[in-house]
Amino acid sequence: MMRDFTMLGPATSSNESRKSSSDRASRPARTQDSSNDFVELIRSLFQHPSAIAIVGSCCAPDSDTGPDSASFVAEGLAAELGSTGNRVVVVPVTKLLRMNPVILSERSAFLPGRDPHVWMWPASFGQTLEFFECGDSRGKGDWLDSLRRNFYSVVLDCPYVEGMPGVTEVAAMADAAVLAVEAHRTSREQIQRNQQVLQVRGIRIAGCILIQER
Repeated sequence: MMRDFTMLGPATSSNESRKSSSDRASRPARTQDSSNDFVELIRSLFQHPSAIAIVGSCCAPDSDTGPDSASFVAEGLAAELGSTGNRVVVVPVTKLLRMNPVILSERSAFLPGRDPHVWMWPASFGQTLEFFECGDSRGKGDWLDSLRRNFYSVVLDCPYVEGMPGVTEVAAMADAAVLAVEAHRTSREQIQRNQQVLQVRGIRIAGCILIQER
């Protein structure tokens, strides 16, 4: 199964999400045929060092169907950002929320991503790791401040907002959020519900990205 990115506005209907776009590529974050809308989204969100939450719009698919919507978009976004030479860190929020407390040590381990200039945090032991001097974070939110000081872009890979407690609290720490919408799986009602949940938390929604399956 292959997936495509298409940029949507802040709100979309289920019928709109079924429309195809001639301006898309199977992996736009990794090719020269990247969707213009996708690249424009990146430019608008990352005009300066930023932390952006990519939020899943529906429950994650079964494990055998590949990464969920937020993870897929976060990976592509990080690859595009890393191609500019700026350091990027992707934070899988599901893994982050299992940490208690969430602390970055003065010398923290990061897992190198598949693309240049991209790292993952938190990182598991036993893998090929790289270390950065991040300072000691002890207060709420200090881990994000530490990441901001070491990386130009912080991409928060957030699961479905109602699928795990604490997701909206982490997303609210970002500068903005983007909903990852899956064609033929995410209804208009679900998108609107997700928007309402995020807006109640004071989260600025920059837009939606449609993921097509073909």
